[in-house]
Amino acid sequence: MDQPLLSVRDLTVTFGSFTAVDRVSFDIHAGQTLAVVGESGSGKSVTALSIMRLVELGTRGKIENGEILFRTPEGDVIDLVQQDEDRMRHIRGNAISMIFQEPLTSLNPVYSVGDQVAEAVILHQGLDKQAANERVLEMFQLVRIPEPEKRMAQFPHEMSGGMRQRVMIAMALSCGPKVLIADEPTTALDVTIQAQILGLMRDLREQTGAAVLIITHDMGVVAEVADEVVVMNRAKVVERGPVTDIFENPAEPYTQALLASVPRLGSMTGIAEPEPFDLVEYQG
Repeated sequence: MDQPLLSVRDLTVTFGSFTAVDRVSFDIHAGQTLAVVGESGSGKSVTALSIMRLVELGTRGKIENGEILFRTPEGDVIDLVQQDEDRMRHIRGNAISMIFQEPLTSLNPVYSVGDQVAEAVILHQGLDKQAANERVLEMFQLVRIPEPEKRMAQFPHEMSGGMRQRVMIAMALSCGPKVLIADEPTTALDVTIQAQILGLMRDLREQTGAAVLIITHDMGVVAEVADEVVVMNRAKVVERGPVTDIFENPAEPYTQALLASVPRLGSMTGIAEPEPFDLVEYQG
């Protein structure tokens, strides 16, 4: 296999005396979707924010140890942990982009969505306003936003949750990133829109060749989009492997419990209320 685009090595992140991520390691390659899965508080989102070097901004978060090796578009391998903020501003939204869980909190309510995506293109690509708007129109068409010219002039509150999420994906893809990080990208959406967004992300990965890192607690999402899976529990990686291996032959009790928690049609037949799951301890 070719060299990974992104390699996380022994990453440890703390908030004061609390360890949020403990010696986490994984690789992700071009054209691959890697899912990092686990329940709330397992360290998934902190791992993603650490890759973007956002965990240190405005919080007590600190990367205590480890490397985040990124292969730049120029072919150089750099450690993101060692880069200063000026270099990270150039990388964020440009070479590495992130889609957040709730687009309404990520979009500015007083600017049109077209202007917000154009601003990112102007900042990172150096295009003028007209060229940036043409790029926005192209991106809105790519993510299948209907009537894209009209939508560009709309404000976030005038759009549905699914359309706002498409805008966020368009913004994330507008500068042609090598790595796309999606943090719970479908949690706030209804089931039919979830399926559309996941299908869109899969198609865009195939069209652009980007590596996709998806953060989720939903094993159904993992089955839908992932090639490789990293399972996290209590800040540690407890299991990793190809998605088929994880689903067909999970080795760790915690992974088995996650898979058992997926609702199945008919599973409540003849049962008054769901049975509680046993707490699973990981001895790492």
